[in-house]
Amino acid sequence: MRKKFIDKIYMKEVKDKIWYIEKDEKSNTYIALKYIKEIEKPLSFFCNGKKYVGLDKGYSILEYVPLGRNYNCRIFFDSLDRPLCFYFDINNGSGVENDIPWYDDLYLDVTMESPIITETGYYIRLDDEIEFKKAKREGEVDEETFNKGYDVAIKLMEELRLNNNDIVNRCQFDLYRIKTLLKI
Repeated sequence: MRKKFIDKIYMKEVKDKIWYIEKDEKSNTYIALKYIKEIEKPLSFFCNGKKYVGLDKGYSILEYVPLGRNYNCRIFFDSLDRPLCFYFDINNGSGVENDIPWYDDLYLDVTMESPIITETGYYIRLDDEIEFKKAKREGEVDEETFNKGYDVAIKLMEELRLNNNDIVNRCQFDLYRIKTLLKI
């Protein structure tokens, strides 16, 4: 497992950003905004054979760490504040250290691309299964944690399919609220 702190972007191309974090006491969730002020070059990816910009100047990343849920979520928004992609890291727990939330990444991810990217509808997929299985094979993840990781991912994908995930349903509101607060 990899302990990840959410104040990191993990993208060396980002040269300057605005960083903000708060805790929603009601849901016991940390919410962080990373607003990209300067980037070396736009980051692109392909979907359905078409190239899209996934991160550029003026884009935002909203990250949620719900304590006790065994996943966190990063949502990538374009410069028009439209959600492009929801990226869920399945984890083996989370916490807070020096006021910064962290999670133990289990290598297994759920991705949901938005209609802006797919040009049809939401597309949900399970990612990094090979890496997850390798971690189990090498003893980094035990059998119980391995099974729990898949259980969390399957339940999450069902929530997403049914449009019943509270993070997805509230992210647009949180983005506008935080950007207004920060005058971005």
